[in-house]
Amino acid sequence: MKITEESMRRQEHPQPPSPKPAPAPKRSELEKLKAMCWKDRAWYIWNYYKVHMALALIAVLALQVVITSLYRGTFDTMLYCMVINSRSEEEIDFTALQEDFPAKQDWGKKELINAESVYITYGDNASELSYATLAKISALVFSQDLDIMIGDEETIRHFSSLNGYLDLEHGLSPELLGLVGGRLFYAPGEDGIPRAYAVDISGTPFAADTHLGQEASLLAVVSNTARRGNTDALLRYILAP
Repeated sequence: MKITEESMRRQEHPQPPSPKPAPAPKRSELEKLKAMCWKDRAWYIWNYYKVHMALALIAVLALQVVITSLYRGTFDTMLYCMVINSRSEEEIDFTALQEDFPAKQDWGKKELINAESVYITYGDNASELSYATLAKISALVFSQDLDIMIGDEETIRHFSSLNGYLDLEHGLSPELLGLVGGRLFYAPGEDGIPRAYAVDISGTPFAADTHLGQEASLLAVVSNTARRGNTDALLRYILAP
């Protein structure tokens, strides 16, 4: 190898190493997203943030449940009424029950009436939905939440055979019995003895306003209701408007 003056000079004065190029500045998440098309953006967000999104959703739902429970706790249920097997050509209208009746009782906005309309078939024709509805009714009765049932003759006879209703002939005051007059409907109880388990409210303004079917206008008071004062008030409202 030939040693030259220049090579000797390089050894005595070595050149400093060339500086490495500075790394490109890191882009923020927002800048990354802005640079993507909408499809890539959606894929990126889902893959990198799905756990965070799921946790946020769970937190929001939990908060909603807590807030809803606290809010509902400020309301009082004054009456729970279920209409069963009303086959009227017009849709059931609960305005009289849920608005006019409470107004006549001077109840406040947080004193509510729950009402719903259901259909049930009995015996061999019972559907899965009917069994589910019957189970719901049993739970409502057990918890003393259900107060009034308005239904057809088959419904009244079914629950009468289980002693599910109040014997109105012996349970109503003389004043209310006077209003009921000849509207009492008798059905056999669990022991086979007929009792006045319902009132026929067909032909009343309440039945007309609610669009009750002619065959489903028998009103019965659930035997273990905890709101007897309110069930009596409803009967008085219907029979002496």
